[in-house]
Amino acid sequence: MNHQQSLKLEHKLYSIVKSKMEVMQQANMSWIEVQFLRKAVDVLSECRRTLMYTYAFAFYLQKDNQSVIFEENQRDLEHATEQLSEFLERDLDHENLVSLKQKVFLFALFHKSRLINHIIE
Repeated sequence: MNHQQSLKLEHKLYSIVKSKMEVMQQANMSWIEVQFLRKAVDVLSECRRTLMYTYAFAFYLQKDNQSVIFEENQRDLEHATEQLSEFLERDLDHENLVSLKQKVFLFALFHKSRLINHIIE
């Protein structure tokens, strides 16, 4: 499935995440504590949108060392995006929850800074 199709199905993922957030709140977690799940879907959406346009950009790049680096970063983002997507689709127990929270934070921080560095270059 390509990223554009995944973006179209995103509303379904938001509703799944919303129900998971409600279950977690019923299990004595605060509203604030579960907001990272919504942030995870936001980050996933942003990554898919970014990837969708990077393929067209990469097609027209002059083949040199910079394009090789760009394509490696593109592959890394693709892999990380798929990992995040798989993690969000899993049933969340306490261990998965802590791990997901850490991954979402690090993923968002790392890839935003990487994207900004690429733009600057």
